[in-house]
Amino acid sequence: MTEQGAGPTEAVMTDNARVYAAHLFQRALADIGARHIRTPPYTPRWNGKAERFIQTLDDEWAHGRVWPSSTTRDRALASWLRFYNRRRPHTSLDDRPPISRVHQDRGQDS
Repeated sequence: MTEQGAGPTEAVMTDNARVYAAHLFQRALADIGARHIRTPPYTPRWNGKAERFIQTLDDEWAHGRVWPSSTTRDRALASWLRFYNRRRPHTSLDDRPPISRVHQDRGQDS
């Protein structure tokens, strides 16, 4: 994330799937010094932003065009993420990209 203009990862929010309790995942969080925040059961609104991002990723990157190979598609991911964060208009942000919100004061992000 640092390359996107954000600081180090402080926390990761997940649902309560077993995979997130696995030692490998917990060790990865510990390695980067991030807290693990679990969403309460039966509250999909908590991870709605993540779900929407995954839908957009699937629609615009993974299946937004025909890729000659999986390798080509995978190599294009970093470029698509830069576009998504720096250039792509987001209706929830008044048609601004997410990077436009990075430098706001903490506590103003909803």
